[in-house]
Amino acid sequence: MFRTILSVIGLIELLSPEALIERAERLALDNPDDCELQSWIVPIARVEGLTFVTLVWRSDASYSRLKRFLGVIGVLALLYPRAYVDYGSELVYVDAAECEWKPWVYPWTRIVGLLYVLVAVNEMRKGRSSNARSSE
Repeated sequence: MFRTILSVIGLIELLSPEALIERAERLALDNPDDCELQSWIVPIARVEGLTFVTLVWRSDASYSRLKRFLGVIGVLALLYPRAYVDYGSELVYVDAAECEWKPWVYPWTRIVGLLYVLVAVNEMRKGRSSNARSSE
């Protein structure tokens, strides 16, 4: 299921990053029209989408590494949601100080971070149990 979700997000990001970004901004920002994206964001979003789809489907090992990497990102989002969003805003927007995030963004950043951590922990546990079985 997680593989399918990542695939769909990756494909949307690859094929239509502008639409995905615009919808996310309308959903999460109080003032999306006041926030200007850096010029390189759309091409990088396409690269990110291609990377996700590639890692998800290239091999089970690459998919496993992706889930573990998301766990690292998840720890940061879980423990420091405000810093996570604010730092990301500084990278993504020309005028990040102008961006006003809706109140639910920070708690939901923490929740998504927790989900990423749980996915990574589950992946590590699966890896350990398969290693234990193969050494028997």
